[in-house]
Amino acid sequence: MNRPAATGVSRGVVDCDGKSGLSRRSMMKSGAMGFLGMNLVDMLRSTVLSAPNDMAKCDSVILLWLAGGPSHIDTWDPKPGQASGGPGKPIHTSATGIQLSEHMPNIARNMKHCALIRSMTSKEGAHDRATYEMHTGYKPLASIGHPSLGSLVVQQKGKKNPEIPAYVSVGNASFGAGFLGSQYAPFYIGDINNPDRNLVFPKGVDDARFKRRVDMLKEVDKEFSHQDRDNTVKEYANYYRDAIKMMYSNSVDAFNLKGEHGEKPETIKAYGDNNFGRSVLMARRLVERGVRFVECSLGGWDTHQKVFDNVEKNLNTLDPALGNLIEDLNARGLLKRTMVICTGEFGRTPKINGNDGRDHYPRCFSTFLAGGGIKPGFVYGKSDATGAEPKDNPATIGDLHATIFDALGVDSTKENQTPQGRPIRVVDKGKSIKDLIA
Repeated sequence: MNRPAATGVSRGVVDCDGKSGLSRRSMMKSGAMGFLGMNLVDMLRSTVLSAPNDMAKCDSVILLWLAGGPSHIDTWDPKPGQASGGPGKPIHTSATGIQLSEHMPNIARNMKHCALIRSMTSKEGAHDRATYEMHTGYKPLASIGHPSLGSLVVQQKGKKNPEIPAYVSVGNASFGAGFLGSQYAPFYIGDINNPDRNLVFPKGVDDARFKRRVDMLKEVDKEFSHQDRDNTVKEYANYYRDAIKMMYSNSVDAFNLKGEHGEKPETIKAYGDNNFGRSVLMARRLVERGVRFVECSLGGWDTHQKVFDNVEKNLNTLDPALGNLIEDLNARGLLKRTMVICTGEFGRTPKINGNDGRDHYPRCFSTFLAGGGIKPGFVYGKSDATGAEPKDNPATIGDLHATIFDALGVDSTKENQTPQGRPIRVVDKGKSIKDLIA
């Protein structure tokens, strides 16, 4: 990544790789990190540097969001021989007794590391409401904005790497921090092919000029800070502090798939040389650098028409990305403490409509889980013969969220306070599915 040159801040120092330039220690003492008048102690006080919790099985989470509601019957829970099953054929996987759609060979190869919930159920059949509930664990209310799963994970677990955001959303802007405040909001990557355009100086601005600009901003903010009753100026200054840390950090190389510290072309191709595949590959790189929560989004699952053609097309994108993600995380020793979740807001109807499609169906659907304390090669719950109802062990969205926090070593019954003093639990209702925890 072409980050700002350090020569305007510090000269003649040697950094950790032996090259002349700005050392991290000297930068913290003088230079960019001091632009806002904050020393190292201040920065560490504002950032939680958390070591792995002995009670936790999980340190990081990657959420692959399938926007629109994927058909469980045509993906995770095939129904061969049933009228509801359609023309697709199931294939065996590396996990004994688990079959998947024939269009998921890469995931099938790695299924021995993964688990499924085939008895998910909810009552929300509208996209907006169901997406909100799956992301926050709460039904939407006009009176309050609930924090997303990613924001809650960061708030409860803290940052692992103080130099980069703890919550990153790639592709589509995810749900934010709600009443928790902007410090827990996601860092949004809109263009996967140009993720670092805001991390370098604009044309005509060098290091020294940048420092003068930030010093000027600091002087302007002094007057407002005396009247800062709601901490707006302080939060604004914190944004600049964190942005500057990020600009000068080696960790931001994780955002750039190409270049000196990027990925091999064959690796990019293996994940699927498309925007979603690249975003999933970036997610792997980000958790390697200590990011707590990454969300990647793949749309196109609202298949009211031509469901079989559209699902096959989408699986051709999802399968190499998710399959290779699991394989890579496992090979690098990261899967054990990184949970991967793949889900949408609901499933699709067993009945095939007149347009050769399936309609919204929250009554029964599936969620994929892997790593991070999840029992491998395991299926929790079962749907009936047609995929219309949970046959046993129905699992609510609250149960799913409670299970995630259980693996993270977080008590899901803990309460946060809204700015108005209202207590809100981390998870509204639900119990951890202990059978899913390894």
